[in-house]
Amino acid sequence: MSLKFQLKSGKKIEIDLAPIEQGLNLYRSILIECKGAGLDLSVADDDTVMTLLFKNKEAVLNVLSSELVLDAVKACCDKVVYNKQRFNMSIFEDVNNRKDFIPLMMVVAMENIRPFFAEPHIILDSLSAQFLM
Repeated sequence: MSLKFQLKSGKKIEIDLAPIEQGLNLYRSILIECKGAGLDLSVADDDTVMTLLFKNKEAVLNVLSSELVLDAVKACCDKVVYNKQRFNMSIFEDVNNRKDFIPLMMVVAMENIRPFFAEPHIILDSLSAQFLM
């Protein structure tokens, strides 16, 4: 089952979830980078996505700057299609496509870790909305 999204740039992406081992590797990679960062996932009624990101800025920066996480997300991109092209890093050699790299990787990461959480996905949905139309 392909998940279809449109990035804010207007480009379309199709994502098939990665096999369980790759998804689990991504999940563990994110946890490794958040470990010891004082992660606070409590949500108050007036909290916004930005509030949650700011109060967890150390964990967020650890994840965003991690080579381990980037490699795990790239491994989940085997069945991703970006703008009618099978995902590969050379697509982003085109400077016009680079603005979509981070949003694409964020959506791939969120969709591949979503199945590991039983509770409502309010935080993941809110983060995805930052990158999608």
